[in-house]
Amino acid sequence: MKIYQDEKKWIWQDSGFPRFMYRTVNLDSLNYKFGQLNVLEKFMSDNDTNELLLDTLLNEAISTAAIEGEVLQRSSVRSSINKILRLGLEDDYSYTQESDALIEILVDAKSNKAPLNKQRILLWHKALFPTGTSGLRNITVGAYRTHSEEMQIVSGAWSKEKVHYIAPASCDVEKLMDDFLVWLNEKNEPSIFYKAAIAHLYFVLIHPFDDGNGRIARAVTDYILAGSSLANAHFYSISTTIYKKRKEYYGVLDKVCVKTDQDITLWMEWFVKLLEESIDSTLLNIEAVKIKARFWDKHLQTKLNERQKKVILKMLSLLPQEFEGGMRVQKYMSITKATRLTASRDLADLVEKNIMVSHAGGRGTYYSLVI
Repeated sequence: MKIYQDEKKWIWQDSGFPRFMYRTVNLDSLNYKFGQLNVLEKFMSDNDTNELLLDTLLNEAISTAAIEGEVLQRSSVRSSINKILRLGLEDDYSYTQESDALIEILVDAKSNKAPLNKQRILLWHKALFPTGTSGLRNITVGAYRTHSEEMQIVSGAWSKEKVHYIAPASCDVEKLMDDFLVWLNEKNEPSIFYKAAIAHLYFVLIHPFDDGNGRIARAVTDYILAGSSLANAHFYSISTTIYKKRKEYYGVLDKVCVKTDQDITLWMEWFVKLLEESIDSTLLNIEAVKIKARFWDKHLQTKLNERQKKVILKMLSLLPQEFEGGMRVQKYMSITKATRLTASRDLADLVEKNIMVSHAGGRGTYYSLVI
């Protein structure tokens, strides 16, 4: 098996670990964006707040699972959010044990400001793996790893694997995690952003569990950021942004995990940019929520059939992006299972009611929402 890094000495093997060093990162832009989010939140209605919360938490749960190669159904996650947060939304009751557990962890991390201790982290881990397995593999659940084999971070096809990182031995995990939790609950960094960035990296480097380390690391990061008064932690998601930039994420970790001089400046700079992009996404989502609210206010008395409502909701759900290629008769048929004649009539009716506008395209007519 090929070692990905040229050096085989890892950051934790240096006697200085974990006395990380880093250069100061400019936080002015990040502080300003958090300020924007905090101000906008004060002017949002309860309905807008619930919609943003639902959308952010839904994407976060799906993304944090997808980073680890797991696929969660959006309907199940939405149902779990509705049940756990008691939002009172229409529900298909498709929640599962797995989707419930993940939402409970995310909500606990962002809402429960009690000190983060070993018991709580182990409960998070136990909740992640209710069957005691990861795929077809039995794993130690609700406890730190104890196996004698090396904990390796590996990529690539079987027989062509690359080892990106080897974590500390299992026999050292208990002490490393005790030290981590002491550090976590102390005021020891000049900025909450620095604290969150270091905590994420620190936890990942220890890699205390057989599986689920990435999801727990992201929950720990959420916990730290939620402990500040920057903005509502339920309104932004680092997991969603990491998923979009996961190649960069692993690339930076590859470079930092061999920094035996304990210099993690590269990670700190990248993480601050990650947070900025997370807040940028939220600011765009708030604008999308406002557009949806204005749209439905405008058409509060407009009579629509269930097919038309379903298509409109589908198109609005993609905001702030446009519905790719516009709505066409064939797409309408696919979404609603209607006949071509019914789809054409429904679309013509939406144009007449000034809900959609038709456009002549190269391959036929397509429709866009009037918003």
